[in-house]
Amino acid sequence: MSSTPSSTPPSGSGHPSRPGRLVVGLVVVVVAAVAVWVYLRGSDGVEAAPQAGDPACAPLLRALPDSLDGLGRTPQGAEGVAVWGEDRVVLRCGGLVLGPTTKACIPVGPDSGPTVDWVQDASNDRAVRFLTYGRSPAVEVTVRFGPGLTRDQATSQLVDLAGPVSAIEQTRTCL
Repeated sequence: MSSTPSSTPPSGSGHPSRPGRLVVGLVVVVVAAVAVWVYLRGSDGVEAAPQAGDPACAPLLRALPDSLDGLGRTPQGAEGVAVWGEDRVVLRCGGLVLGPTTKACIPVGPDSGPTVDWVQDASNDRAVRFLTYGRSPAVEVTVRFGPGLTRDQATSQLVDLAGPVSAIEQTRTCL
């Protein structure tokens, strides 16, 4: 019996076939596309607030500034969320409305613009969280401290947010 030479390399020769190279190339392209999508989507650690789908949140997010005290806005995938400086300042629209409280209420706004009543809801040595008072849906802002952003500067972030947040109807004020 005579054997006819084959043009196909024997298996295990270490040379991938043309379809094999195509699959590897396709996998590389898909992995690169997913990496770009994740990067452009922004921080994935921020979850939407419980009522993020409230119709008042969409115009608020569109009106928010592109930067806060030099911190650029980071693209987000979660509904009703805006982030500046990676996650230094996080705004979530659609929070649960704060009822009567004994916590201090701070009216904040620019000298010649609208003010928004904020309640300092939580604080520790790394961050402070503020909630709007008397607005539905509520807006929550968390400020994380670090280089270039200290505890003393936390409320200054709220000044630039007062205009857009004031578009949500105020139903109660601080006493």
